[in-house]
Amino acid sequence: MTNIDIRQVRMFVAVADALSFTRAAATLHVAQPWLSVQIRKLEDQVGFPLFFRNRNRGVVLTRQGKAFLEPARAYVEAALQAGDAAKDIRGYQALSLKLGAPDFSAEIPARGALLDLFVGRYPRMEIEIVNAWSAQLLDALLDHEIDMAFTVGPFERAGCEVIDIAHYRWAILAEHDQAAEWGDDVPLSALRGRQVASFRRNINPAFYDSIAPRLAEHDIEIVALPESSLCGIRRHAVRTHIPVLISEWHAQSNPDPDLTVVPFREADFTFALHLVRRENDDRPAVRGLWDVARASVAANVDKKFVSSVL
Repeated sequence: MTNIDIRQVRMFVAVADALSFTRAAATLHVAQPWLSVQIRKLEDQVGFPLFFRNRNRGVVLTRQGKAFLEPARAYVEAALQAGDAAKDIRGYQALSLKLGAPDFSAEIPARGALLDLFVGRYPRMEIEIVNAWSAQLLDALLDHEIDMAFTVGPFERAGCEVIDIAHYRWAILAEHDQAAEWGDDVPLSALRGRQVASFRRNINPAFYDSIAPRLAEHDIEIVALPESSLCGIRRHAVRTHIPVLISEWHAQSNPDPDLTVVPFREADFTFALHLVRRENDDRPAVRGLWDVARASVAANVDKKFVSSVL
């Protein structure tokens, strides 16, 4: 016997439950004569009658029909469960996000807070984070290799939409004896004529070019870091005794007892953390993080406004 057509089995269960071809046809939204034909085909396939058809007695299950009803009902329910499982799998695939980010951004508080909010709202979301420099991430985004990206520094890229997630002051990572002379913050003028280590220009030209002129105004010489990982930066500061240009958020994550993070006094010497997506990309996972980011930024703006009023 060939495989039983699930649609015909579903029709049989509907007729058996209603004990009426007319009522079952209305429930199934099909024509009653066509329904009768499908039940006949099912009877031919299984090899026994399923109903007594008597105008006086209405529709009555045969002995074989009664025995077949429960397995048929289980078959229909299993098919529904399989359909639901397939829907869940499709939904799970839709709830995945390939997110680009510089590796050091894992320690940025605003990034961690945003992703915590996002995962809290979408607990079934599967996130894959791809690490690269900001310029490389924007290329990957426009090439559809990633879905969204966190980037830092000035944003200059057509075909993208951006949200400024947070702004951070630049700071200096220095040995304690160097930092002792500055106090809680350091003016750029205090570093006049000295060297400061920073990332190489080719890593993020626009970002570098937003920093270099400001340091040049105070005759601060930039020397290139040989390694831009956080561990490499800390080792370089200890080995060379040259302060390193770094962000103020490092103060919360600096594990080295010999080093300290001192923010610059100039309140406008800052950079932004961005969330970027392709223009008009409204896929569910992308839209989900985008909406959480916008709401988070708006909430932070409201908090700052309330604080300033109070």
